Amino acid sequence: MTKRRTFLTGLALLGGTAISGVLPSLAFGQDAQYKFAFANIQENGELFKQLGDGFEAAAKTVNISLSRYNNNGDGVTTTSNARLMVQEQPDVIFEYNSVEGIGAALQRTFNQANIPFVAVNIPVPGGYWFNLVNKDLGIDAAKVVVAAAQERGWTKDDTTVLIVQASFAGVEVNDCVRYFYIQAAEMLGMEQVAPEAITATTTTISTTGVQVDGKATLEDSYQAVKNVLQTIPQDRHVLLFAVNDDSAIGAWRAITESGRTDNALIAGLGGSVAALKELRTNPQWVGEGSIFMTHWGQYLLAMGVAIKNGVTPPPLTKSPQAVITKENVDQYYDAEGKVMLLPPLVPENQYLADTGILQQFGNVDGL
Repeated sequence: MTKRRTFLTGLALLGGTAISGVLPSLAFGQDAQYKFAFANIQENGELFKQLGDGFEAAAKTVNISLSRYNNNGDGVTTTSNARLMVQEQPDVIFEYNSVEGIGAALQRTFNQANIPFVAVNIPVPGGYWFNLVNKDLGIDAAKVVVAAAQERGWTKDDTTVLIVQASFAGVEVNDCVRYFYIQAAEMLGMEQVAPEAITATTTTISTTGVQVDGKATLEDSYQAVKNVLQTIPQDRHVLLFAVNDDSAIGAWRAITESGRTDNALIAGLGGSVAALKELRTNPQWVGEGSIFMTHWGQYLLAMGVAIKNGVTPPPLTKSPQAVITKENVDQYYDAEGKVMLLPPLVPENQYLADTGILQQFGNVDGL
């Protein structure tokens, strides 16, 4: 179990991937009875609502009982939901907490009830961890955006990298934007800084790098970017990246209202319906770091079944992720933004195949 107390869309320094426990004959059967509980981070934003809906639908597909709670991004609500979940005595609890300081309290609640729990996206002390790898997404997104900028002849002399963080989320989540700047600066020959130099309080990264706090929401990101654009000369090109799609959409709205769309390029992060539409229709939206969040539920169900049957997961069970472009988006999503194909399993989540859960959905490449 992970002991780390950092947050959301995060980088894990992956260690060994050996699995403790095996599933010699654990192919999932419809006669098996499993009871899970899930507390979502919030359900106001499209991305998180899609996660909750997808998790619930997946549970129904494989006949697993799932109760669903909304933490509403609030510490008091989150701790209250934790107490309500343990009263149900589920086999496994899935906790998506956004308030870093209450992790120890959540751990006590779950441990006192002797219920194993999975920390979704944001580590919670004592919990198994299911998450994407933000560092990789930031690096890969930068490669796509910078390549598009270079095709247009943009250089370090006329370009500013603008990243939109969520300061409350901690280091793990913000590794996506942090490493976006680092990779972009390296490719363009801009001033380079160490990762630890880009903190929650950093605003000016360098003469060509700026960070604002969009708080992972559309409106806050819109306002933060709108304000900072007044400090960036109108004739400079802008490379934009944010911690999630809601934040990216808000940031792009500020770009649009400022009349700077032709001078800006952006990649989203999340694979929401709205962002996929931008990728297909907006010439300046050149990439989308897709985490296939609508389908996390089926991976979490497989994880829960594995845990219930005696498997100890690796330090990080990796969620599906890929940075997609205009050229390959149709391989993964249909025109309505529905997932058609998920990436192949990787060493950090290969054990999920042993449960037989993922095979019930028939959408993971290679299964």
